[in-house]
Amino acid sequence: MGRGKIEMKRIENRTNRQVTFSKRRQGLLKKTNELAVLCDAQIGLIIFSGTGKLHTYPNPTSLEQVIQRYLNVQGIQLPVQDNREELYSELQALREAILNAEQSIRNYLGEDLGPLPLEELHKHEQQLESSLNIIRARKNQLTQQQLENLRRKEQMLQTDNGSMYRWLMGGGQLHEQQQQQQQHQQQHQQLMGQMPFIYGGEDQQPSSSTVLQLATSSSSPHQFYPYRLQPTHPNLQDYGHVNFAE
Repeated sequence: MGRGKIEMKRIENRTNRQVTFSKRRQGLLKKTNELAVLCDAQIGLIIFSGTGKLHTYPNPTSLEQVIQRYLNVQGIQLPVQDNREELYSELQALREAILNAEQSIRNYLGEDLGPLPLEELHKHEQQLESSLNIIRARKNQLTQQQLENLRRKEQMLQTDNGSMYRWLMGGGQLHEQQQQQQQHQQQHQQLMGQMPFIYGGEDQQPSSSTVLQLATSSSSPHQFYPYRLQPTHPNLQDYGHVNFAE
């Protein structure tokens, strides 16, 4: 049972079309090579795919020989394009453009102004004034931008300076308060060191129930004055009574 007849029309599916082209191209090249070898024929084959890719048989050198033989047999003469005159004209135009540009540069620099007429000089003057105005405008714009940047930088520095000043002043006051507290503590320790603590005739560690007595020699009879003292020792959590003898 043979294959069915294939309808000769363009394959719409792109993948199927590409697969069919690849298979049939290989078959065509194979048949062309067999014909050339078996029959000693000179064959030239040129194929362009749907994507524009070129496929040839045989190699390009042999294919050029086949094409040249075909042209000779048919008596076709390909026109030889001599574009030397066109290239020469373009070269001359480029030389003239370069000379004109160099002359314009010398004129703007104030060199070789003798052959220029009054109208040309006036034209160059207007162009120079226009260019100078553009340059000045751009210069003023850049200057204003730099001034704005400097003003912003000045404001930032002033803000930082004020913050630093406030920080230093606050730190100095805190340090002074700490020094005053240390001095008060030292004075309190010195005062407590000068006062002997007597607990029942013997020196003992102070406690919350201890009664402190301070004895001083005097001709008058002993008088006791109650005095409430806040202890600084960690173990003294209550107030003790201090009796001063006069």
